[in-house]
Amino acid sequence: MLANKKKRKIRRYQIKKDYQSKSFKNPFFRTDKTDNKKRSLSLKVYVIGILIIILFILYGLFLSPLFMINNIKINGLGRLPESAISQRLWDQTNNKSIWPLKQKNILLFDKKKAETDLIANFNFSKVKISKKLFHTISVDIEERPYAFIWAESGKNYYSDSKGYIIKDSVVKADDLKKFPIIQNDTPSTLIENDYLKVDQSYLTFIFAVKSALEKDPDMSSMPIDRFMISQELNMIKVRFQNGLLAYFNTKDDISKQIDKLVVVKNQKIKDNLSKVNYVDLRYGDKVYIGNK
Repeated sequence: MLANKKKRKIRRYQIKKDYQSKSFKNPFFRTDKTDNKKRSLSLKVYVIGILIIILFILYGLFLSPLFMINNIKINGLGRLPESAISQRLWDQTNNKSIWPLKQKNILLFDKKKAETDLIANFNFSKVKISKKLFHTISVDIEERPYAFIWAESGKNYYSDSKGYIIKDSVVKADDLKKFPIIQNDTPSTLIENDYLKVDQSYLTFIFAVKSALEKDPDMSSMPIDRFMISQELNMIKVRFQNGLLAYFNTKDDISKQIDKLVVVKNQKIKDNLSKVNYVDLRYGDKVYIGNK
């Protein structure tokens, strides 16, 4: 019995001793604190490296001199000095783009805004701006061609054939003889936002009358001084350099009205021009002559 008790004690002691010495760590999921620290350090180094690269790229794109505008090239100007255009563009380069960055950087320069600004201020027919890496802004401009001179309130303006007023230069005295003059005889201005509030059919009629009168051999002795638009509907007045006024109907045939004018000039007026104020050609086969 005693021997059995000793054996049991020994076994209990041995089991207790063996239980205390065992480890419950899973051999397949061992964690090494040193490895974790290495991984964490590597990740931090990787992130910092990426941030440095991004900052370097951003600096190169937006802050370094690599993409700074230092040249503006203007193409297509015939009347204005290039400095008038380039100065507006240089002024825009000082405007903010993405705070605190300015449009001095060619990548941040707003070319659409610049195109709109130039067309609005100089009434060009077309403006196209291109960015030429690394430092150049190229501007291609199409100016509106002069078609006639618009006279209003004692002032003269150049205009193209569609009625766009061109304010980029003062009308020269020589051009008053070179271009047809259309005068506003209404009591109010007909210019709105650099555009004439005149029906295009009136302008078309005026150019057609001018061409027909200049081609007619019987009218060569009576050069045109100017055309006049009044409040009266469908009427254009032509004043000749000799002082005679002719009233035309814009809805009637031009050649028929000129034929009537030629007849009146050759058969009625003759050498009595100083006594005649106007010739009204607007009423079919009838012609009315106003005497002074």
